Amino acid sequence: MYSVKYHKQVVKFLQKQEKSFRAQVIDIFDSLKQNPKNYEQYDIKSLKGFKNKYRLRIGKYRIIYSLLDDKLIIEVIKAGSRGDVYK
Repeated sequence: MYSVKYHKQVVKFLQKQEKSFRAQVIDIFDSLKQNPKNYEQYDIKSLKGFKNKYRLRIGKYRIIYSLLDDKLIIEVIKAGSRGDVYK
């Protein structure tokens, strides 16, 4: 089973969001702990040009994360609105 590590920027972003959105994000990553390759259930795509980096889309927000298969860690790198997260 994987563990999830949230970067400081992601924690700050989630604290500013509504409680329901925070719960939705946490629930998604809790289910990804069991099966991190579960791309069909959620809107997840691999980022082009990067190895093991993925984009999760929830409405107008995007969450970038990477899978560290050797350490069994899901590292949530960045979260924000569609226009800001890819910069």
